Formats: sequence, structure tokens, C-alpha cells
Amino acid sequence: MAERQEGPGYLPTEGLTQEEDEQLTDLLSKWKGGRISAPVFTELARIIPQSIVEVVVFRKNGNTLETLLIPRPADDIVWPGMYHTPGTALRLTDFHREDQNPLNGAFERLQHGELKSEFVKTPTFAGRLHRLADRGPEVAEIYFATLPGDSASDDNIWYPVDQLSQNPKFIQYQLGHVLMAAEQYRNLA
Repeated sequence: MAERQEGPGYLPTEGLTQEEDEQLTDLLSKWKGGRISAPVFTELARIIPQSIVEVVVFRKNGNTLETLLIPRPADDIVWPGMYHTPGTALRLTDFHREDQNPLNGAFERLQHGELKSEFVKTPTFAGRLHRLADRGPEVAEIYFATLPGDSASDDNIWYPVDQLSQNPKFIQYQLGHVLMAAEQYRNLA
């Protein structure tokens, strides 16, 4: 249970009564920083800027640069059935790793979850964006990587980078970070 704040200087969270504020505080104090449900994450993300790690996965298909897109679940609260690049929010548990590198927690979740494949090498940093997404404010670190061979899972699709802006199923606010990563990727190639 969280420590109670009382007295004349105590102000409950805007929009909540003191009792609701105390209930919310008690509930949040029980969470230990691991996985969080989609509805709770969505509500928190709406009001608290999230630290996001985006990894844009590329491959060359002839002369065409393609990126790997992953479908959001059909019951996704914000983008049902839309395609996105692999990404995850940093979690409290990422900061308690033995290797003391929170990014490795994010990279491991992406490899074992959305990608079901290992990166060829550690993703390369491409830049940082401060943006207001449909879900809420984000500070996103953008990385790019490749996968061995054509190891995309069945649900994922490879899509030409230069055609993403015309894809109605692609979450368009992500176009900026894909293009940022593509420029860095091309500069290294």
C-alpha cells in the first residue's frame, strides 16, 4: 500500500476525488514494472510520455529497399489490424537487468515476440524523435537492423520503403522514423 498524503496541501489528481486518487495509488503500487495490459498501457500512454524503442528491419530485394511490417492485433485499442514496425516501450524490469543495459531487454522482447528471429547484429542507432502519436506522447529511439535470410514469420510482410506513404494499412505516423532509419542504412551500405 502506498504512503498516504493528507493535509491542507494535498491535492488529488486532477479529475479524481481524493478517494479515487487513493484507490489509483494503491492499485499502481502493486505493479512491479513487468508486463502491463493493453488497456492500462493505453491509458497511461495517453497521459505520460513513453520511452519507445523502434527497430526498423530492412532487406534489399533487388534494387528495392524493403522494411518488415508487423500486423497489430485485430483487438488493438488504437490501431486494430494496422501494420507497424517492430517496437516496444522500455519497462521498469529492463533497468534491473544483470547486464545493466535496458535496451537489451527491449531488443530481446522484439526478437522473441514480434520478430520470432534474432538480429544479425545489435541494432544500429539512427536517431531520436519526440512525437505525439495517436496513443499519446513518445520519446522514441530509432534503430535499424537486419534478420538472417528471409526469416520473417508468416504474419509479417516485407514492404517497399518508397511505397509506405501510399499504404492505407500502415500506421503513417511511423513513416518519419522509417525514412530516418532508411537514410542511415543507405549511408552505411
